[in-house]
Amino acid sequence: MRYPRRRFLRGLGSVAIGLPLLEETLPTGRAWAQQSWVPPTRLVTSFFGLGLDPSWQRDFDGPLEPYRNLQSKMSLFSVNVGQGSQGGAHCNTSAVIFVGERQRSVNVAGGGSIDQLVRQNLDPSGSTLATGLWWRRGACDAQALRVFAPDGSPRSPIKRPSEVFDRLFGSVGTTPPDPDDAEARLEARIRRSVLDAVIEDYRDLTGARSPLGSASKQKITQHLDSIREVEQRLVPADLLMEPGGTEPPACTPPAAPMDPDIADYDRFTYGTGSGAPTIHWTDVEQVFRLHADLWVLALRCDRVRFGNIMFESAGGHTNLTGTYQALGESTDFPGSSQHDSYFHGNQRREARLYQHLAQRNIAYFLEQLNDGAHLEPNGQTVLDNSTVVIGTEYGWNHSKQDVFHAVVGGGGRFRSGIFTDRRMNAIDLYNAILQGFGIEANIGDRTNVDSEGDASVLLA
Repeated sequence: MRYPRRRFLRGLGSVAIGLPLLEETLPTGRAWAQQSWVPPTRLVTSFFGLGLDPSWQRDFDGPLEPYRNLQSKMSLFSVNVGQGSQGGAHCNTSAVIFVGERQRSVNVAGGGSIDQLVRQNLDPSGSTLATGLWWRRGACDAQALRVFAPDGSPRSPIKRPSEVFDRLFGSVGTTPPDPDDAEARLEARIRRSVLDAVIEDYRDLTGARSPLGSASKQKITQHLDSIREVEQRLVPADLLMEPGGTEPPACTPPAAPMDPDIADYDRFTYGTGSGAPTIHWTDVEQVFRLHADLWVLALRCDRVRFGNIMFESAGGHTNLTGTYQALGESTDFPGSSQHDSYFHGNQRREARLYQHLAQRNIAYFLEQLNDGAHLEPNGQTVLDNSTVVIGTEYGWNHSKQDVFHAVVGGGGRFRSGIFTDRRMNAIDLYNAILQGFGIEANIGDRTNVDSEGDASVLLA
């Protein structure tokens, strides 16, 4: 039975819940719908700072170990990034990664990032999101910028998970209302959960009289559970009221909801040295995975198609603490910048474990996209139907050679399971990615750029 998709998108006020694609919203005939459905064009980049030693880029036994279960869906590249020239270390590559053009200034790229070039050419109205974590921007804003419009202007990433949630699904909370203002208390009740305003519609869709099949009912239930679970990690439990529940006593209004309390999210410093907060690595992981889960929800329900999710800015300046164990080893993060402690100090074992932490969290994002419980109408995972490009800023210790990149998923556009360290430039790889989307690729000024090969090995 055909069911109008806009019926699913009703909301109240600022609430705008999206749903995963359901068979009943497609033309009649399950087999025909699966064969004819075309996934939306999606290209997401994912960044981590500081870089990988070339010897760690060839296999899944070191820092890339978290990707082992995904290796059949990945292609790995070791490229050169020689065209950055503005500013000092970390700045002179920041506006080049995912762009390929020479910078116009230290914070303005020479063109668009690959996700925005695909958007411009194939889906100009496709939504964009940029999120990530950083507390010290180093010597320039560009260290935390990864999405650039075709004119080179940047889109600043969102650090607070609650702000990401609000932009995608509506507000998760409000300041405590006046207990004598019934209207304000009602508004606060609605806004405690974006689901409360639309829950009756969804109950209709999953009830006995629903026109949906069992598979779609299960998808809706899983989707709402996922949103609720993320909400509960963003808002104190006493602020979230299940539908049909009771209001908190008027004499004890709840506190305003807050993001996970790990640091002042608005705090940052420029330059090197002291300034960034000291944070346990598990707390950084907790917040990054909230960002990842929000991205996954947004991609499943087609709220986002382009952008970047960043694990730390260029330079890796967050002062991590705590003992980290992986690869049969352990290290005590020193409570100072990994940039200074590990890379300037040439502490390869410690840097290897720090980068394992970064890859472990990016791999978490990919694994959620690859969840077989959330297949799309063509029977593929969201990861299969999307393209994710992973990249960093350097090879080892500020070297612009042997810079790790990976292309994941791709919807059949790209070959998987390959590794190449041919001395190609990043622009060769970026052009090949654009070619995979059918876009005439001519980005990149090759003047004084060391480059061999056109990365055509990537193309399916």
